[in-house]
Amino acid sequence: HPTEVQRKSILDAEHQIAHLLAERDLPLTPKERASNGALLHAHVATLWQTRMLRYSKLTVADEIENALSWYRITFLRELPGLYDDIENEIAAQFPQRHAQATNHGELAPFVQMGSWIGGDRDGNPNVNAGTMQHALARQSTTILDFYLEEVHALGAELSISTLLVGVSPELQALADSSPDSSAHRTDEPYRRTLIGTYARLAATARALGATNILRKEVGPAAPYANALEFTCDLQVLVDSLMGHHGAALIKPRLAMLKRASEIFGFHLATLDMRQSSDVHERVLTELLARAKVEGLYADLSEAQKVDLLLAELGKPRLLYSPYLHYSDETNSELAILRAAREIRQRYGARAIRNYIISHTETVSDLLEVLLLQKETGLLRAEWTDAPGNAFDAELELMVIPLFETIPDLRCAARIMQDLMALPQARQLIAKQGHLQEVMLGYSDSNKDGG
Repeated sequence: HPTEVQRKSILDAEHQIAHLLAERDLPLTPKERASNGALLHAHVATLWQTRMLRYSKLTVADEIENALSWYRITFLRELPGLYDDIENEIAAQFPQRHAQATNHGELAPFVQMGSWIGGDRDGNPNVNAGTMQHALARQSTTILDFYLEEVHALGAELSISTLLVGVSPELQALADSSPDSSAHRTDEPYRRTLIGTYARLAATARALGATNILRKEVGPAAPYANALEFTCDLQVLVDSLMGHHGAALIKPRLAMLKRASEIFGFHLATLDMRQSSDVHERVLTELLARAKVEGLYADLSEAQKVDLLLAELGKPRLLYSPYLHYSDETNSELAILRAAREIRQRYGARAIRNYIISHTETVSDLLEVLLLQKETGLLRAEWTDAPGNAFDAELELMVIPLFETIPDLRCAARIMQDLMALPQARQLIAKQGHLQEVMLGYSDSNKDGG
């Protein structure tokens, strides 16, 4: 947990001690065993002389860094490795199907990382548009640093010469576009390609906010427009090696790097947004009153709220005016949604995909967030002249109800049935691939019902 009381310094020392203890089970020379013992003694001494608990409260930025440290030592390599294990097991269990597969049995990317650190505002006033932008900038820097290290290492490994083996035309085209002009590498197209890839990644990292590239690139190059372009370049390397006696060179590093690019993109993890339904109601009460649409929205019945929200979703004009004064809470909530739209444009659609509503109790709680998305350009809708006054809309963030208390859990099925009975909701769900997530909580329900 990012707010864990135990310090990372303690966790790091324990991790090192565990590694050294495991190492002692290996066949070691007397000199190696003595060195292991000395390091073990040193880490134990560090552990007992290190303060165990924090004496000051963590900031959101601290929480973000704590979470990212675990990516570096686990997820970045372990998740691609998990895919390898599953692919190997499938190949062993179904050898004929594996042999017939056109993609060599490669699994589609079905695991994605998610995080709420920097995006969960429910009960945390320190989370705002700035913390969301900071979270994505740090996440992006973390994954791009990893890609840069791996591409650099891959360039050292793939020393294949065209004096000995051919390459694909696509690989040769990438090599020819590389900023590397060294005469020593004219016959090494893989290295030249990877030097160009490194340069493009470095340019991408700078464009996305990185300030410190550990190794300077050989020359200038255009940044990648998106992570898919980077994955496609890696696929060119894979295809060329497969077709020119280099299949054995893919597995050690290139396959892992390509898989990582599919899992993590340039955003590392999807940032989930979350806020309480009470806040949304207050914001819309103010927006509707200031726009002279409804002066007492919070006092309306549920049926009246639903009718009003659906009517507003179908109107082209916005409730918000840049020339009126609004409360700090309303300005902050709208700024956060605008920041979400900017983040998606900057880091890709996978950077933020979900908006979770805490304390969902009614259908209007869900429609309120749709209207707030419309106010900030995340939902673009218009009524058509088709029979039934059909609703046509593009929605960027899936609205996800969180049912947590025992009464809310009991009402969850009815609320979702009532939502899906609305043609507008059905249309949005259809455009989401006929997928609607529902979040069932555990914290409040445990406190409420045991």
